[in-house]
Amino acid sequence: MSLAFFDMDGTLVGGDTNDITLHHFVKLGIAPSDMLIKLSECEQKFFEGSLDINEFVRFAVTPLVKLSKDEQYKVLHETVRDLIIPLVKPGAKRALEFHKQRGDRIFIVTSTCDYIVEHVASLLGISDYIAAPMEKIEGRLTGKQCGTVPYQEDKVKRINEVLDREQLSLEDSYAYGDSINDLPMLMMCTHRFAVDPNEKLLNHPAIKSLELVDWKK
Repeated sequence: MSLAFFDMDGTLVGGDTNDITLHHFVKLGIAPSDMLIKLSECEQKFFEGSLDINEFVRFAVTPLVKLSKDEQYKVLHETVRDLIIPLVKPGAKRALEFHKQRGDRIFIVTSTCDYIVEHVASLLGISDYIAAPMEKIEGRLTGKQCGTVPYQEDKVKRINEVLDREQLSLEDSYAYGDSINDLPMLMMCTHRFAVDPNEKLLNHPAIKSLELVDWKK
């Protein structure tokens, strides 16, 4: 059994799940429209690799805090099912099937909050994910962060925690990502794929160590 690590936004999904969800929350009336201004600023910093990810995840969860447990689940599941899963790239579906057929263990590794990722993983038939850990009390999101967000070098930290805890090996491992934020994760694995890489990753010296793939078709 090999391990396969997939970044989510821009890699598995042809879009930004934070952008999709927050715009939808504004449309539903559970988030104020002025949140979109800060979202745009954060997205630019993310692509530059300069985002304060801890500040961002606490910002992203705020529209959900006022909802009940059942309301939170409903809005998140329906948003992911109807707006995010349709954006899963054709190449991503083929890669997931490749690893499932081999019996590999598949992980989504993303700085996106776990309350979104759990629905993405479930709907894609993926058992494991490493995401931004947000506190829940009796199943309800509190708005608080409760652990290390897997962003840049911290993707490696969180992966290593899983490897140590479960005595797993990176021998013949696979990693897929689209941005410089994924480079630490990509470089720790045997097979490294730059999936529809953005300009900043394409211009990075490490691109020579990666296999470029087009998953848009």
